[in-house]
Formats: sequence, C-alpha cells, structure tokens
Amino acid sequence: MPTARERSGPPVVLATVTPGLEAVAIAEIIETVSGAVIVSTSRGKVYARVPALDPALTDLRTVDNLYLYLGEVEVGVRRVDLLALGTAVASLGGVIGLFRHRESDWGDSPSFVVNASRIGKQAYSRFDAATAVAQAIALKVPGWTNATPAVIHTVARRDLEDEGDAAPRFARSTVELRLDILGQRGVVGWRLTPPSFRFRGQMRAFAPGSILPTVAHALVRMSEPRNDDVFLDPFAGTGTILAERATTDALAVIGTEIDSDLIPGLRPGRVGASASGSRVFEADARRLPVRDGTVDAVVSNLPFGRQVLDEDAIVPLYIDAARELRRVMSPNGRAILMTTRVDVIEAAMGAAGFVGEVLTTISLNGQNPSVLRYIRV
Repeated sequence: MPTARERSGPPVVLATVTPGLEAVAIAEIIETVSGAVIVSTSRGKVYARVPALDPALTDLRTVDNLYLYLGEVEVGVRRVDLLALGTAVASLGGVIGLFRHRESDWGDSPSFVVNASRIGKQAYSRFDAATAVAQAIALKVPGWTNATPAVIHTVARRDLEDEGDAAPRFARSTVELRLDILGQRGVVGWRLTPPSFRFRGQMRAFAPGSILPTVAHALVRMSEPRNDDVFLDPFAGTGTILAERATTDALAVIGTEIDSDLIPGLRPGRVGASASGSRVFEADARRLPVRDGTVDAVVSNLPFGRQVLDEDAIVPLYIDAARELRRVMSPNGRAILMTTRVDVIEAAMGAAGFVGEVLTTISLNGQNPSVLRYIRV
C-alpha cells in the first residue's frame, strides 16, 4: 500500500505559474511575502515556505493559483493501484482535517472537486486518479458533495471538442484538492485561491492574441518599472498590459491600438480614452501619436500567429514598428517584447539601433513565444 509523507513545520505554498516565468514569480514572492523561502521549483511550479498563510500571498500578480502543500504519497502505475492511491491521499493528516474545519463555512451544501495531473507512464488517466481520490475522500466526509465527476465531464468535453468556453464553473461552496502525479510520487495540495484569481476576480474573457493578466504582469516586472517612467504599449489589444503597469506608479501609461473595438470605451474617431488608469489611443503602431524621445519603457505582446495577423504581414510590420520605437524612445530606454517570430524581431530591432537578448521562452496557449529585452542605444 502506498505510504504518505505529511507536511510538518511552517506552511509550504505551491504557486503555479506560466511555464517559463518561474524566475519572475520567485522574485515577486521573495519581494512580497515577508520571510518566504523558496523550497523548490519545477516547470510551472514554485514551492515556497512561509511563516504563515499571510494575506500578502493574494497580492502576488505573476502566479496563476496558490495551493497549500499537504504532503506526498507513493503512486503505483497500474489501474489496480488506484484504490490504494485514493486511500493514501484521504489518509494524509491534513486533508480530512481541512474539510472538517471548512465545513461550517459553506452552510448546507458544501462540495469539493479533485483536480489531478500526471507525468509518467501510468496505466490510467488523470481523470481516473482524480475519481479514485475523490471517492475515497467522499467516504470520510459524508456531509460534502463530490462534484468531481461533473467537472471531469466538462474538462473532457473541452479537450475533445476544443471548446474554449467549456472551462469548469465552480460554485462558491466548492473547494478543490490538487494531486500532481510525478512518476511514482504524488504531491497533494489544497487550493487557496478562487478560480478567478488569475483573472483579477473577473469573468474569464479572451480576444485573439490576448494574454493572462499574470503573464502581462510578469512582462511588466521584466521591464524594471520606475515611478518616473513614461510607459508605452504600442499593441495594446484589450489593455491587459496597460492595466498591470497601472498598478504601480508611473509618470504616464500610454497605449495604442489600431482596432478600437478591443478597448472598452474607445470608439472609432476618438483621440483617446481612459482605461485602467492609462491613456489609450486609436493609432497604428507604425505611426505613433507620441513625441520623439519621450518614452522610457515599452512592453508589448507583439502580433504573431495566424489568429492575429497574416504571416506575410509580420515582417514589414515589425520593421516599421521597430523604426517607430526608435523614434519615440529615449536614449537607454527599455523594451520588453514577446513574439514567436524571434528571428524577425531580432533583425528589425537590430537594424533600428537596439541591442537585446532573449530572456525566456514560455508556454502559452499551445505556442512558445519568447520574451526579449532591448535597450535603445
């Protein structure tokens, strides 16, 4: 039967993050949470020991979700091992205690889900593992409704049919247990943040080429923001990067977007509109309504991929946009740019008089764009 290793000592928190942005998340955790110590990292995950479950944890803006680490269990690879897996997770000391502690918070209809992932050669799916664990827990907390089957159905339908709007919808009274299977080891966590955490508490919404607020904030942090910056996003899209830059002081936060329908409150013919503490202008990134040499920092998710722009149009767009950035940026101005077309942007920015480097490559919506940093010389 699988054995369990329970957590002891100060709490350990698992922060999930867009793969490739772990280093940015680590820096923010250390800066934001007093006494935090990084325990370990892996792809898309950062484990940090904290003195207590400090409210400052919810101030983190580069992480997608936060989980309380509860312990680990040994995992078998055969289907017949699933029953023992469920029993081992349900037997972790902190698991059932948390359910009983939280039961009074949810009134008459508390429910829970188990969310599982797996890496390795197991003879079962992540859904099988989640089901086995959920069934074992349900036997120990009869006052709770096991909502795992409904969530599995929704996620499986989304995966099979590629339905972007079929993400699980959690009721307010639903709590989540997380199981990450890594070969023959299972890591168990209790979700601390609501599903809307990475969307800044808003409903999930997407536009072609848009990025999560957590990714946008990571890009902003890479720009080393200063309180006297004039900041620009020349491809503002729905304004996500602008909103994240506006969370800290700046002399000015400016965005331009050629498609006025993407920015709430911006209509064709408008010279400018306010959005999330910034100024947004309907304008072409190749002809910016900005004076020469006045911009200190640029952060932008450049158009890439066929959902945004015809591939043949990218090369001339990047060349013209790079020349325009050269015009509006101040000497030693900083630019953080994200794109899959690294070869094109390197050539365009180099020809325009910038020096730069690739900082990281991330995993984003099935693509792997790189993040590049440039200095205007």
